[in-house]
Amino acid sequence: MNTLTMAAVAVLIAAAAGAVGYGTGHSAGAAGVQQKWDNATTQQAQAETAQVTTSRTEETAHANQITNAVDNYQTSRAPAVADAAERIARAERLQRTAEGRALQYRAMSKAGEAERDRLASHAARLDASLADGRRVVEQLRSTVVERDQQLQLLADVIRADRALADGDAKTEP
Repeated sequence: MNTLTMAAVAVLIAAAAGAVGYGTGHSAGAAGVQQKWDNATTQQAQAETAQVTTSRTEETAHANQITNAVDNYQTSRAPAVADAAERIARAERLQRTAEGRALQYRAMSKAGEAERDRLASHAARLDASLADGRRVVEQLRSTVVERDQQLQLLADVIRADRALADGDAKTEP
């Protein structure tokens, strides 16, 4: 056998051993890959089931919260509407009252010459009363000054009389 043939035989033996090893490894590798695939598929299905369950629970809780919020709104809305209606009615009554007073004021301003004369006469009487009051005050002030002067005179007369009486007493034996 020559070297070339020996080399060829060695290559064939190595190829056959590799093919046998590849076949053995390939079948074990394929089974491992299939098992990993099945495990991954199972885990994904379980995760999806858990996600669906969690989503349903969250959606149910959300729906309950929305229902409670709407119920609370409806419950609090009724008194608020009644209060608002009462306040609006009160404001409208006040506005009608103010409009009535405005009409009365307009009627008074349009009352004519007689009403203006009456108001002018009243103002003149008030002014005259004020002037008369000032006159009375000045008269009272002058009376007080006169009384003060009279008292001063009386005090001077009394002092003079005392002085005279005391002098007479000294001159008399």
